[in-house]
Amino acid sequence: MFTNRVRQAIAATLQGLPLSATVNEFTPPKIEFEVEPMTGGRFIVEEMVKSGKVLGAKLVLQGAGPEIMLALGVKMGEDILLNVREAGQDQDGNTWFTYHTVGGKLKSLDAGVVKMGDKPTTTLDLSCRTYTRLENGIPVIDIDVRTQKFMLNGVDILGDARRAVLLP
Repeated sequence: MFTNRVRQAIAATLQGLPLSATVNEFTPPKIEFEVEPMTGGRFIVEEMVKSGKVLGAKLVLQGAGPEIMLALGVKMGEDILLNVREAGQDQDGNTWFTYHTVGGKLKSLDAGVVKMGDKPTTTLDLSCRTYTRLENGIPVIDIDVRTQKFMLNGVDILGDARRAVLLP
């Protein structure tokens, strides 16, 4: 049974380098759609989905100094691969886990405000080309913008359209 969850651990790798001790927060891609109103002959307007919006993710690292950034070789516009894994327990005492995998480009790198007494942070803003999400080993999201694969909540939304134009 699905119940309330408490996150107990976060681990991450960027370009294969472990960042587990430095992850402050991760914002996975927001799945959003462009819609337009359909009005013809209608009193109440209905919205029709036109396309998916650009995907982006954000990773905030604590204490990511030059050694980490240089070792990663991450620079503006370079392809990156980010894996973020989270796990915890639900209110019934069951262990749960979620794996996020993001592939794409580094859009911005922000060192944040330099302030006495604060811990330095580095924010990576990513433009996503691919995004997958596994919940307890079950794929729930699998998006690839180049192949137009768009699986959301286990349903391949564009499967019929891809097959109709002879795409895999």
